[in-house]
This record gives sequence, structure tokens and C-alpha cells, in this order.
Amino acid sequence: MSKVLLGTISLDRMAGGLEKNIVLLANFLAGAGHDVELVTFDLPEATAFYALDPRVCWRKVGRTRPHTRIGFAERFALIRRIHAVLAGSTAPIIVCFHHGILFRFWAAALGSRATVVCSERNSLQLYEHVRQTRKWSLNFLLLAVVRRITVQFPAYVDDYPGWLRGRIRVIPNPIEPMAQQAAPATPDSTGRFTLICVGRLCAQKNQLGLVRAFGRLAAQFPLWDLRIVGDGGDRAALEILVTELRLGDRVFLLGKSNQVPDLLGAAHLFCLPSLWEGFPNALAEAMASRLPAVALRSCAGARDLIENGVTGLLAGPGELEATLAELMAAPERRAAMGAAAVTLTGRYSPQESFQRWQSLLDELQSPP
Repeated sequence: MSKVLLGTISLDRMAGGLEKNIVLLANFLAGAGHDVELVTFDLPEATAFYALDPRVCWRKVGRTRPHTRIGFAERFALIRRIHAVLAGSTAPIIVCFHHGILFRFWAAALGSRATVVCSERNSLQLYEHVRQTRKWSLNFLLLAVVRRITVQFPAYVDDYPGWLRGRIRVIPNPIEPMAQQAAPATPDSTGRFTLICVGRLCAQKNQLGLVRAFGRLAAQFPLWDLRIVGDGGDRAALEILVTELRLGDRVFLLGKSNQVPDLLGAAHLFCLPSLWEGFPNALAEAMASRLPAVALRSCAGARDLIENGVTGLLAGPGELEATLAELMAAPERRAAMGAAAVTLTGRYSPQESFQRWQSLLDELQSPP
């Protein structure tokens, strides 16, 4: 079996899709007999939101808070500490989650027999929206020297330069069947309906746009409420917007929750208003819960999961409000789309995803 090192920035109390999937992968690999270590830039006292298999060794190599700017000296120290983790390992396989931190893991592996893989967690569409980060950075160029790159949808392969495509393997995230199943056409015990959104509160996820759209629909659909699950930097702005729109009794910011399956099962329509995604786990889990979904047609990831008109609707530019209204007004259509959406779990089963990871590890055991 292989020695596998999985690297990302942080797991500390993080409930996002990346964190969930790196933990699921670590647990699977440990259960399959691999020697697995997780390396993050967390402080020593960090705790994981998702349960780690006790056979997975979590190395917290940070000395400053993750996701904050650090100087050259601390970057170099991080590389040295990652290198120390590798010391004594025989030909480990390093899987770096996202090219934004690739240099640190590649540099730490210099002089060793390590094999480096970059597992991309976002569509490259993100560079259309994140202006402060350049696509053609050193980290991106280093994709030329890693053994393999993983992406989450076949459509993402063509976003990369032709000279990289031969190294790319498609490994989607796993979607587990959801025990709680929604009834999209049936109101709750009080006669009300719920539009739900799950995701980190930030510009990428665009919950401000969703609240504005719901605000314009609130009077037309007095029996509907909006529930937003998640936390993040946009919370204060969302609270202000909800107050300005006088929607305090209709829009609920629930914060981070470990009851997401129950909340999805009690909802009637899901909305993912994101500007871009990688593999949108929250959307996938909603669909697996028998919820129809609305997302932006321009959003990579969302358009790869939703079959427009069958499992949900994709909104064009400026159409989010009208698209939501279309399904909020159509209970039977919501039920039919929810029934179609739940079949998604068959295409993205954990067994299929993890078998692709195992096949990749087997491939990496052969000479370059």
C-alpha cells in the first residue's frame, strides 16, 4: 500500500465541500490500508468539523492563523515543516488540494522521491471573478511538473492548456444517499414553504443576490420563507440587507449547522446563486434529498449537475428572480424535478469516486 499525504490550507472548524471531501478521501484511503497523513497550515489546537478516522495522522504545521497573509520567512518555515513530515517516507504520493498552494508542497518535496499530484477544487472560471489573483502565477505554471492533475467534471479539462490535458484525470466528488427526503410539493405543518441555500457566506456564493431576488418575490409568495445555512464574511452585510428589506420574519440566517440533512429534507426548493463552483457539494446533497434546484446558467459546476428543465432550472443573466418564481408557483413541477434529481446519487456514488482515486494511485505506482 502507498504512503499518501493530503495537503490543504485548513480544516479547523471548516464545514465546506473541500474540507468534507479531503476528510472522506483520507478516511477511505486509511480504511483501504494506505498510510495516510493530512498536512494543513492549521495551528496545533485546530479541530476538524468532520470526523477523521483515527488511523489518519493530522499534521498541523502552521504557526500563524490560516488564510492570513504571511511573510517570506514564515512561508519558508512552512515548507521546512512540510519537508520534515516527508522525512523518512519512502516515495510518498503528495496530493495538494488546489494549485494555489502547490509551490509549498512542491518545494517541500524537492530532493525526495515523492510524487506530486494537484487536485483542483475549483473551476478555472474563478479567475473571471477574482481579480486580485492571477491565473498565470507560479503555482499555476507548476502544474507542468506534477505527475497528475485531477478535476471534477469532464468539461473542466478543456479549460486547461493543451500541454496539460494528458495529465488530467476526472474524479468527481462522492454523493452519498440522503436519509432525509424532501416533499417539494407539500407545505409544512404550518402551511408554509421553504427556499433553502447552503454555503459559505461570501461573494462567490452570492447570497446577497439571492436575498435581493427573494425580497422582490416576498409579497407575491407570502407563504414562502428563505433559510440560508452557513457562515462567513458576508454575514454582517446580509443582516443589514435583511433589515433594510424588512424581511426579518421571512429570511433566516441559520449559521453553520450539523443538521443540514434535516434542513434539506424539510425544504421545498434549493437555490445555489454562486458565481462559480468546483463541485458544488451543497447542490448535490440537495438534489440527493429530492429537492429541485435553481442556479445560474453561467456557474461552472452548477450547470454540470443540473439538467435544465428536468432536475431544476438554470437562470440566465438577470433571471434569478423570475426563475425562482417559476418553480415557487409550481408544486407539481417541483415534485417531478425532485424525483428526477435524486437519481444523481447513482452517477456520483462514493464507490465510483473512491475507485477512481484508487486507480490513480495504482497508476502512479508505475514509472513516469
